[in-house]
Amino acid sequence: MKLVYDHSDLMTRFGADDIKQSLEKKNIYYVEQYEKYPNALNPSQGILVRKLEKVKDKLGNDGFSIKRIGALILIEGAHSRGIMYGCFEWAERILLGKNLKDGEEIHQKPALELRGIKFNLPYAAFDEGDPFLKNEKTCMDMNFWRPYLDMLAKNRYNCLSLWSEHPFHLMVVSHKYRNANPFSDDQIQKNIHFFKELLHYAANRGIDVYLFTWNIRLLPEVARGLELPETVGDFGNMYDHLIHRVGISLNRFRGQSEIIKDYFREMILQVLITYPELKGIGTSASEWMDGTGYEREQWIAETYLKAIKESGRRIPFIHRTNMQNAGKEIKDMIQNQFDKEDFFISWKYSNAHCYSHPNPPFEDRWNAWEGVDLENTQVLFTVRNDDVFTLRWGDPDYIRSYVKGMIKPYVKGFYWGADGYIWGKDFQHIDHGHKTWIYDFEKHLFQFQLWGRLSYNPELDDSVWEHLLRDIYGQENAGQFLEGLRYASKIIPAVNRLFWLDYDFQWHPESCLSQVSGFKTILDFVDGNAMPGVGVIGIAEFAQAEYEGTLKQLAGQFQETPIDIINILTESPNKVEAICSKLSCSLGDFNASHNQCTLLDLQSWVEMGRYYKCKFHAALELKRYSLNRNPQHISLAISLLEQSCTHWERLGHYWSLHNKPYFMARVKMNFGYPYYLENTKKDIELTKQYVNFFHQ
Repeated sequence: MKLVYDHSDLMTRFGADDIKQSLEKKNIYYVEQYEKYPNALNPSQGILVRKLEKVKDKLGNDGFSIKRIGALILIEGAHSRGIMYGCFEWAERILLGKNLKDGEEIHQKPALELRGIKFNLPYAAFDEGDPFLKNEKTCMDMNFWRPYLDMLAKNRYNCLSLWSEHPFHLMVVSHKYRNANPFSDDQIQKNIHFFKELLHYAANRGIDVYLFTWNIRLLPEVARGLELPETVGDFGNMYDHLIHRVGISLNRFRGQSEIIKDYFREMILQVLITYPELKGIGTSASEWMDGTGYEREQWIAETYLKAIKESGRRIPFIHRTNMQNAGKEIKDMIQNQFDKEDFFISWKYSNAHCYSHPNPPFEDRWNAWEGVDLENTQVLFTVRNDDVFTLRWGDPDYIRSYVKGMIKPYVKGFYWGADGYIWGKDFQHIDHGHKTWIYDFEKHLFQFQLWGRLSYNPELDDSVWEHLLRDIYGQENAGQFLEGLRYASKIIPAVNRLFWLDYDFQWHPESCLSQVSGFKTILDFVDGNAMPGVGVIGIAEFAQAEYEGTLKQLAGQFQETPIDIINILTESPNKVEAICSKLSCSLGDFNASHNQCTLLDLQSWVEMGRYYKCKFHAALELKRYSLNRNPQHISLAISLLEQSCTHWERLGHYWSLHNKPYFMARVKMNFGYPYYLENTKKDIELTKQYVNFFHQ
């Protein structure tokens, strides 16, 4: 077989390498022929990969077509990225045995045009904690970025968004503000070389890189270099009301300081000049800023927009709207200075909890688009997974529904990631035993595959996932692991739907922890609210309606009750447990590496699901007691909480077999289930105090 392609095009070459690997796995002999402008008549058989501009209207930049003409397979696209994806598709079909009949043609184009990653850099990071501290060296190492970017490309991502409070001191230098850069000249050049290499490698994998800042944050050493007090660069704590509250003098000073304004303009200009392969830049006019909406937007115009104009580049600008609506000020001050295709509004789609409901309601509930001309505005959704950082997650059906819900006329695409975690170096897992990987994205590969592949083609079926999982778990066990992960991954969304808090610092369901109140107690659950706007009735409201006999009248208003959630948290762990039992018997000598690790994860999910089932049920019983004073509710609640302690202890056992604790960034507490066993036992004492309250 002859494989003909343009060897000088690095994206095409990367895709062709995937085809070659598949041919080798199938023991199919091939020879390569390099042609810059191959045509369909030569060869008459084999695989021919070519760029064809005339198909752009049909396929766009990221689409491709594959057709059989006699003995020839023809892979075509208008852009190198689409051609690369076409090669990936055919390589996968070779392994799956999905051939084409003579004259048959397939073509694909992405469901969402921009499919990206939100990556919080550990430099001037959004928050402090082990995920950032333990990834500082990793994220300045191309030995991490190369396999990471390869993985993103193969899973159809075309965007990498890098987020930092203040990236400029690492990325550029300006003679005008040389004293504001704390690094030596040699180190600055090394840093610039690194970031240029990172952006260049990403470009050769079809991945556009965007740089995001929060807006006006400084470092103390930068402030000192600007001959300002170091406290002007004090990061503090974002949620400390003494710093963050609108009207506080520090925020006001930063916004009104002419030297700070000029420093930001100069740094942004230098970034745009130094890195021509940087695709776009983004920021917000909310956090860390003071003043009216127009005053804040004016600052953005005089820094970010002015720098873009001075650079002479036509570059997309992404305006985040966290803590503000995307209304009149943005349109008047910022949006009208860009062509439509170069301006984006970025908006948090599920707040911090993408693993909750696949159709989050917050656009409507928060009037996100009030005053926005959606016919002339492109929207990017920020999809935040600040729910699960440790255990593997993977439910294709959930993400398929989620992606389809994002497909709207005004939505250009999305990027997903976390504010409190980096899937860089795997610092959680012990470095011996069954660990055979280095990086967290390797451990959580399936999650990355699901978001990337389904946002390109949401109709992919289980045959694709089983094929991908065979590389990890082996042919005999891939299907079982897929089903185990599918059912295990229903647990956190169910928990979030019945116990909802908007932001990650308020609630991390995988750990049951909060920066605000520590370990979430049974009383938190009794008084908690359900996820709004998705048809879930909360515990208190359900018990009240049950007590008043009005549940039937309310039935049309809700699709899911606490009983339904408790049932999910009963059935899913039961199914996962049954799968674990089968896997424990069938793995035999293959119970190593990801197999053993994932089996322990699944066993952990069983215990976590049962813990939350017991805790929710106990909370419901306590609420029932508060209404009817039937002591049977208290007896049942205490029994359930005793069971919950057992499940938490077992969860800690499975976790501790292959993990170690770490200090969480957003929650500001140590992650490690055994640390909080006593907290689960305190729920029983809190229940007794709850009862005593009604007898006073």
